[in-house]
Amino acid sequence: MATRKPSKQGATRSGAGRARAGAAKRTARGSRTTKSSGNAPATFYICRSCVWSESARERDGKRQGTFLLEAVHDLVEAAPLPEALNLRAVYCLNGCTSPCNVGFRAAGKHHVRFSHLTPENAADVIAYARAYQASKTGEVSEDETPAAMRGKMTVHTPPIG
Repeated sequence: MATRKPSKQGATRSGAGRARAGAAKRTARGSRTTKSSGNAPATFYICRSCVWSESARERDGKRQGTFLLEAVHDLVEAAPLPEALNLRAVYCLNGCTSPCNVGFRAAGKHHVRFSHLTPENAADVIAYARAYQASKTGEVSEDETPAAMRGKMTVHTPPIG
């Protein structure tokens, strides 16, 4: 399986075909074939604007979300994400009262958001993202959810359609 490194700007892919591109591979003639796993490409979103706290919004001029994003980037540089898993930095996931927030989304799967995460949870976030992408429905079992993320799911919505 092909792997890639994310850019420091946030998104690991650009353009309208970002999500679709991960679900297919090119044949020798350049036509697309669907991966046999049947799992849709997944994207996980890290809120770069999450603060440390209301009284201490930034450290060294950066918010907690940026520190978490940088920690994830560092791990991804060492062990790139699979092609069907995308990382995007965003400016808000609507969990401002309980930072830091990370969301997971894929076509046909439940959408989830975790809150109260810190840069120390970077490896846990990546592990959950891999389990989420591998799941058929977006439902990741308690056993597969990293211990540090258990009890921190703050949004769980059914798939659209």
